Amino acid sequence: MSELLETLVLRCPYHLAQGYLADSVGARAASGEQRTLTLTATVPGMELSKAVMVSFGSAVDPMHFDQPWRIHWTPQSGLYPEFEGELTVRADETYETSRLELRGSYRPPGGIAGAAFDWVAGGRIASATARALLRRLGDEMEARYQRDEQAKRDSTTL
Repeated sequence: MSELLETLVLRCPYHLAQGYLADSVGARAASGEQRTLTLTATVPGMELSKAVMVSFGSAVDPMHFDQPWRIHWTPQSGLYPEFEGELTVRADETYETSRLELRGSYRPPGGIAGAAFDWVAGGRIASATARALLRRLGDEMEARYQRDEQAKRDSTTL
């Protein structure tokens, strides 16, 4: 089993980022809906992409600080691992920022050969894929924060 942990600093306050993530995945978590998601990774010399079926569920933070969301994906075809983990917004060092975190595990397909590939290159591909997913989600959350802030400024100038 291989472990993965990637984080991304968001230019968005913690309490708002938590709500934005809940808005994004909460309804899908409640319904159990699965949907196709294309994961991408840029590695030296190429860009890789793979369609997976992703589902979300609610999870529990034992300290009750954060609202983690369970995330699971299964590849639709080919040699690509299933992933089971959590997506969480965490507090950062300042009020203006927060951290989006993806933590989980996957079993490289292909037995011993797959484990060897994961050790040589697959782990870096998994990290790049996780960073790209966090960046995509983070960009959406930061854009929403900027729109909300602009709407506040616009309402005070009327």
